[in-house]
Amino acid sequence: MTSPNLKSRAISLVFESNSMLATTIFQNAVPVYRVSTSTHGSTTEIRTTGTDMLIARIARKEIFPSTVTFPDMNGEKSIKISKWLKPSELPDGLTAATLQTPIGDFVLGGHPEYTLALYTPDITTLIAHWSQKTSNASSTSPPTLIIASGYEGAHAQILAAFVYEEQEIRIARKNGDVAQGVAQMLGKYPYLKFGGGGIM
Repeated sequence: MTSPNLKSRAISLVFESNSMLATTIFQNAVPVYRVSTSTHGSTTEIRTTGTDMLIARIARKEIFPSTVTFPDMNGEKSIKISKWLKPSELPDGLTAATLQTPIGDFVLGGHPEYTLALYTPDITTLIAHWSQKTSNASSTSPPTLIIASGYEGAHAQILAAFVYEEQEIRIARKNGDVAQGVAQMLGKYPYLKFGGGGIM
C-alpha cells in the first residue's frame, strides 16, 4: 500500500495548457518549468522558469535512435531513450520500463485509473502519476502530474518521462485515433497488478 506520509506531502505539477509541446508548469500557483518544442517538433526542452536552466532535452529522430539529455545525469551526454526507459519484463510476465534516475531506478507502467504511473521497483508504492486519465479525448482540462515527496532528486527524469510518453500517445492519436493511442500505450505498458491507491 502507498505510505500515508507520501500521500500527505505530494506535490502537484499543473500544466497551464493541455499540451506536451509548449506550456508552463506550475507548483502551488507559481510557474516552475517551461516546456518548448522546436518548429519541426523534433526537440522538446524543459527548463526552469526563473533561471532558464535546462533540466531535460528530448530529441526525436527518424533514422537514428531518439535521445534524452539531462545536465545532472550521465555527464550531460545524450542517452538513447531505449536505454533510459529500458523495456523490462516483470516476474508476473507483464511488461514495463525501468526508468533511470540519479537517485535510483524505478518502474514505469500502465495504470487503469491514471493511464501511466511510476512505481517503486517492487510495485508496492506509487511515486508519480497523472491526476486523471490522459487518454480521455473529450477532456480539455490541462493535465496535472502528482509526485510523491522524497523524490526531488529525480524530478527532471520523472517529468521528462511523462511528457515523452504522453507525446507518444498524442502522436498515435494524430496518425489514427484515440483507441490507437491507448492501444499503443497498453502495448508498451499494460496495467500492472498494483493494490495500492493514488498519491494524495
